[in-house]
Formats: sequence, structure tokens, C-alpha cells
Amino acid sequence: MKIKPMAPKLKVFIIGLGLIGASLGLNLRDSSRVVTVMGFDQNPDTRDQAIDMGVIDYWKNIADGAREADVIFLCTPLGSYREILANTRIVLRPGTIISDVGSTKEEVMKLFQDLPAGVWAIGGHPMAGSEIKGLAGADRYLFENAVYCLTPGPQVPAEVLESLIDILAVTGARIRIMEAAVHDELVAAVSHIPHLAAVALVNLTQGREGYLMLAAGGFRDTTRIASSHPEIWNDILLFNRHHILDKLDELIANLQDIKQALVQSNFQHLNEELWQAKAIRDQIPRAHRGLIPSFHDIVCIVPDKPGIIGQLGFILGQEGINIVDIEILRVREGDGGTIRLGVPSEAAARKAVTVLKDHGIKAWQR
Repeated sequence: MKIKPMAPKLKVFIIGLGLIGASLGLNLRDSSRVVTVMGFDQNPDTRDQAIDMGVIDYWKNIADGAREADVIFLCTPLGSYREILANTRIVLRPGTIISDVGSTKEEVMKLFQDLPAGVWAIGGHPMAGSEIKGLAGADRYLFENAVYCLTPGPQVPAEVLESLIDILAVTGARIRIMEAAVHDELVAAVSHIPHLAAVALVNLTQGREGYLMLAAGGFRDTTRIASSHPEIWNDILLFNRHHILDKLDELIANLQDIKQALVQSNFQHLNEELWQAKAIRDQIPRAHRGLIPSFHDIVCIVPDKPGIIGQLGFILGQEGINIVDIEILRVREGDGGTIRLGVPSEAAARKAVTVLKDHGIKAWQR
């Protein structure tokens, strides 16, 4: 019987140690396929901090890191790709894999076309993020259960793509392979247009105190992404402009349709629109809420005291019930709060409700 040879361990170079790049570093340093994680960032102050946090093994300048690396991840804003590729092109070795984490893929894949022969370009986009930006937000579990899109170039051999997928397995992400154009159309609808809608909603208030004073949870949730860094979004909107323009036309047409129904007092049509939206939106938790695998909701009311979330995790963990999602719905200081827990199955949800009730915690399935 032939023994399959072990895949060689690889040197990885991460250019850009913000939230995504740093979180990727924390993952890859745990990978059995990776021997060394090198890193670079424009901010030299991150050098020692990234090493101390375990994000990277070594700090390298761009040229040296690209020369030594077997796999390179571009984790910088999209607008910087052209310059980075120009500065690394002459040092890249045949067989090197270069990927990225940008939110659009068509324009990126066009930039990758100028790479030297034998350098394999695979676009990437992990659908994950955090409210905490930069190196300080680095999270070993950021990508777990998130969709990670890969858009390989047409000449990339299957074994090269499989090698990158194998490397990324340590992240716990769900890898999806697709064409760059398909990716960009999809994210235009579910990511880029929502961001612009949030911007428009926030600007509708003109920052007036009366509006902001009454802005409750619904408004905050709907507009949360408007707090993202504008410079990053400038690049995204520019790179995916034609798909965004198409989807903007569709959104405007939908809003005009709703407006016309209001003008004509056509409440039947309004009701149909509302019910259709509800029916579609209600499918998301069953299919993939926020690109997280299927789970079942439990709502529980807990006292407002330190360690209560840890206590919930301990109680369910003792029974072998995994919490795959958690959300604090509301808290009244001194009184208590309402928490939503997501568990993997219907059976786990039923068991969790019983277990929590046995511990004196009011809980029910939603």
C-alpha cells in the first residue's frame, strides 16, 4: 500500500495587519500546513504588537516577504493593490499563490492578470467583520462558520486551489467557489446597496438632535454599517460600481412602487409588499443568518449580574449543547436582560429550554 506523502509546510506572507489580516494570521499560525507567518503593515507601530499578540512570527518588508512566501494574502484597502503588485511582481517565484480579502473581485482579478507566469491568483472574500477595527480587533474565531468566497483565475490548477482551501480550513469558514462577476453581483445586493441605504437613512436625519434622540433599536440596527470607515468604502464602491448602479436602479424602482401605492392609497399592494418582504426575510435564519449555518433560536430572561453569559454557556456546555450564535436583545440595568441563543438543531433547542428552566432561567423557543 502506498503511503500518501505529507503536503509540505508553507511560508505565508500577510500584507496588511488590520482586522481581517490579523485575524487570518491568528488562524494560520495554528495551521498544520503553515510553518511561518510573516507580516507587513504600513504602520510600523504594529510590528511588535502583532508579534506579541501571536498574529505573525516575523515582520518583513514587502519585497522580502513576497520573495520568501509560498502564499501571499493582500489584506489592505482595494486601492492599494495596484502599487503592491507593481512592487512585488519582479520578486514573485513560480508556484506562489497570491490571494486577497477584498469585498469585490472582478477588478481585482483583472489586476492579477499581470502577474508573472506560474504565479497563481485566487481572489478571496471572507464575509466576516467586527465593530472593533484594526489590529486590536483581531479574533481567532472571526471566520468560523462565515462564508469565505474564492474566485480562482481560469488557469489555476485544481491542486493549487485545493491547497489554498486546505490552508484556510483552519479558519472554520465555509468555502464557496464562484466566478468573480457572480460574486460582485451578489455582494452588490446584500452588502454594498445595504451600506448605501444605511448612509441615506442616517443622512435623512441631518444629524438633528430630535431625530437622534428618538432613534431606537430598529434605526440603530438598520444603520449600523454606516459607521464603517469611509475610505474603505470609497474603494469598494468604485471597484464594484457597475453592479451597484444596476442594483440601485432596482432599489429605487422598488421605493417608487411603494411610494406610488401610498399616493394612490393602494393598501392592498402595500400589504402584499410587506408580506412578501417578511416571508423572504424570515427564511434567512432557517437558511443562513448572516452567513452562519442553520440554527434554532432560544430566548431567555436572565438577571443583570456579572458572569451571567458565562453561566449560560456553562449550563448548556455541561449538557453538550453548542451555542453557535448569541445576541443581547435588551438590558435594563439592575433588573435583567433578554438574550437570544442559537443552537444547531431542533432537538438541541428543546433540550436547552428544559435545562435552562431546570436552573431557574425563563426560556422558550422562538
